[in-house]
Amino acid sequence: MKIYNLMEELVENKVNKLYDDLKAANTVWLTCDCENCRLDTMAFVLNRIPPKYIISSRGITHTAADTNLTQIKADIDTLAIEGIRLVSSSKRPTHNVKSAPEALYISGSKPFFFFPTFTGTVMDGLTFEPISDSKITLLRDGKPADMIDHTWLNPTQTFKSTKGTYSFCVKPEEAKEEKQDGHFQFTVQIEAEGYEPTSYAFSIPVTSEILRQNRGLSLYSLKLQDLFMFPIGTENPME
Repeated sequence: MKIYNLMEELVENKVNKLYDDLKAANTVWLTCDCENCRLDTMAFVLNRIPPKYIISSRGITHTAADTNLTQIKADIDTLAIEGIRLVSSSKRPTHNVKSAPEALYISGSKPFFFFPTFTGTVMDGLTFEPISDSKITLLRDGKPADMIDHTWLNPTQTFKSTKGTYSFCVKPEEAKEEKQDGHFQFTVQIEAEGYEPTSYAFSIPVTSEILRQNRGLSLYSLKLQDLFMFPIGTENPME
């Protein structure tokens, strides 16, 4: 038995059709229709509509009879165009890098330390508003930590659309044996124009495991404490 989000197929079909139609019409503002751009647009839409999970053909029947489905399809149309415009005007840094599926998975019989996905938020210490365009670097042993693949940047940055939130997915590290306990130290360094730089050191315990299935990302995440930055020349009331 497998759970399936019916919206994924609807969104994929709509996004691909719109890209094909816009390309055929030589739409001026469409700068690219590569696989990466299409996937970014699909993710944009799926993150903004409610999922519809099914596990059987009966589920499809019930979903088809859902009176809200017509409205959802209309929302998908609108969001797809919005997403295509956004992706065309602002491509991610790894836009031209081809996917490397082998980098996402570590298989075989060797044990590894799998790190959680680290997430955090950068905020103004005076207004408590999220800070955009800040540069965040995750250090380990004084050097930028290796990420699990090219889609995760280190250093990374914050954007207005993500409300000051950043994330890192560290590359798993090979261990000597299964169920080996390890203690790992990291430091988050943050810089932003007009603000005093700040840093935050933390450590986490991790137990090694042998990969039982092909999974790239960690099965859990770790929310780091909110980090506050203060404008240059401002006294930090937290000190």
